[in-house]
Amino acid sequence: MTTKETAIQLTRANLYSIFGETNPSTRLSKIAQLWVPDTEVLFIDPLGVFNTHQGISDMVAKLQDMGPGQVFTELSEVDVLSPSTDQDLWVTRLKWGAGPPGGEPVLTGEDVMTIVGGKIKTLYTFLGGKA
Repeated sequence: MTTKETAIQLTRANLYSIFGETNPSTRLSKIAQLWVPDTEVLFIDPLGVFNTHQGISDMVAKLQDMGPGQVFTELSEVDVLSPSTDQDLWVTRLKWGAGPPGGEPVLTGEDVMTIVGGKIKTLYTFLGGKA
């Protein structure tokens, strides 16, 4: 059974260990560890719909190429809903920024994530533009 703390940790790990990871093989390994099996994933953001671990990793690489050297930071606490503990279903929300290390974010966004059975199942990212 997933705990609230685990849901928060998964949300943060997705931001830092996946979106912040520049090594493709390390990132793909982390996606396989944190997300549900390849055939069950769904990630939607302004760049498209991604239904595989490799698709998510490739999209992250494209995003990182748009602003090399940028780091992700949390701009809010992780909000957590547990609409169905008997189904081990959690929903989290996190506002984030991306920008130069120690500097102001040049891009902001908000992630809404569904966690099922202790793994990330869906992620919806809304971009907010420049901070």
